[in-house]
Amino acid sequence: MNKSARRNMSKILNDPIHGTIELDPLLIKIIDTPQFQRLRNIKQLGGCYFVYPSASHNRFEHSIGTCFLAGKLACQLQKQLHLDIEKLGEDDDDEKKMYVDKLKEAIMTDDDKLCIEIAGLCHDIGHGPYSHLFDRLFLKAMMEKDQKTKKWTVCFYNFNGYFITSNPKITHTIFVYKIIRKNGFFILHVDNFVFQNEKVDEARYYMYEIVANKRNEIDVDKMDYFARDCHGLGMKSNFDHLRYISQCRVMFSSDKPDETTIAVRDKEEYNLYELFHTRIGLYRRAYFHKATKAVELMLTDVLVKANNHLTFKNNEGKEIQMSTAWNHPEVYEKLTDNVFEAILLKEDPTAEMQKAQKLINNVYKRKLYKLVDETLPVETIKTEEKRMKELLLKTGLTDDDFAVQKVTYSYGKGRDNPITSVYFYSKDNDTDCFPKTKSKKTSLFLPDIFQEEVLRIYSKNSKNCDIINKLKKETTKCLKKVGLDSVNNSAIELKNAATKKATKHKLSAKGKSGPSTRSYKKKKTD
Repeated sequence: MNKSARRNMSKILNDPIHGTIELDPLLIKIIDTPQFQRLRNIKQLGGCYFVYPSASHNRFEHSIGTCFLAGKLACQLQKQLHLDIEKLGEDDDDEKKMYVDKLKEAIMTDDDKLCIEIAGLCHDIGHGPYSHLFDRLFLKAMMEKDQKTKKWTVCFYNFNGYFITSNPKITHTIFVYKIIRKNGFFILHVDNFVFQNEKVDEARYYMYEIVANKRNEIDVDKMDYFARDCHGLGMKSNFDHLRYISQCRVMFSSDKPDETTIAVRDKEEYNLYELFHTRIGLYRRAYFHKATKAVELMLTDVLVKANNHLTFKNNEGKEIQMSTAWNHPEVYEKLTDNVFEAILLKEDPTAEMQKAQKLINNVYKRKLYKLVDETLPVETIKTEEKRMKELLLKTGLTDDDFAVQKVTYSYGKGRDNPITSVYFYSKDNDTDCFPKTKSKKTSLFLPDIFQEEVLRIYSKNSKNCDIINKLKKETTKCLKKVGLDSVNNSAIELKNAATKKATKHKLSAKGKSGPSTRSYKKKKTD
């Protein structure tokens, strides 16, 4: 099918974030599959919906938005690459002619662009109920409860393979497509359904930075969900992703002369900092809000309690639990946010299912787990989380009384500044880009460490005051034992210090020297 014919068969969608979106007919075919349509029933922000009532958007619209931005950035890089080749090719400089020959190896075809759009469209297709609640919190809880539980390392790839083999109308259209994901680069061969490591063409490496950029965490996935989440949460973002895209180009750098990267104009540095300011703000105010995490802890407990009692049949008629559904794509396909309604409506529930149902109702009634205490931020929390839980259990408390959770805030690259991994180009240099490895030259306001972690302790028991008081008391002791400072203790110490200072000031004021107010009779003199 030629380009004009494909354009005539494309469809127009309206999006509240990006406005009018035009999609290739192949993308529409992918959207109109049961595996993709299930994303309509998976909340983008998980438990945030119970804290921010307007945060009701789903993975479905985010995936389409990411696909659109992937195509937009690909078009910009494709156009700018051709302009650079044409402009530099007219120069008589031998070095620039050699650079042009290298750029020609990086040219993006229309099929490459479509492949990148597919990667953007399908990047979240493997999410489970309430997004990261299922693949992070539930998995972690099940691994702690049952050591036989395996880590879902290939869940995404299993489900994508199932998605392709289940839709023959798509597989005959495209023989091979690339999936961009964090654990390396993979290629899925539709004919024999085998995953293998792909040897990446360094001249085309920039294509892998569009959807999931592991070099510096700046990619279209984040651009869409930051803008979409801010819209749903009623917050503001100062990052202009359209401006950023307009300043991007494909370049080879002097430190990696054979590898391409997405370079951006040097004046865009402050705009990029706005992206990460938006990120950290969303994490503090929404994603890791204390009530959001309380809801997610409760829903995680729901899934754990219901795991042995709510099963789904696979193609062989065998009953499959939610914790093992990752290995059965036909079962995993059924797992959406609606699983909580299935638990709530389960007839003749067992004792564990009754507890799960009660927890769901408590979420609906806003009877949430209460935050007992949290620590002051430190750079890294390693074994303290596990030790804290062990110490609390030794006091006579049980797993049904409390939850310990580590919360990490960062710019996405651990303690490092991701901007130092971004390649910039200047107005007067068309053939070289450079990373800002020394962030202090940019601004003295920038910190040395770009990550902090805190430990939170939640009470699961809202009625028994004795247990709550005991948890508060033991939490204070255990935090000291693991070497972490309590926010509550720090607040008490500050209050006591302020009271002591005020008392001292008051006593000093009473005892200070000054003109006497006592009256004396003047002694008569002869």
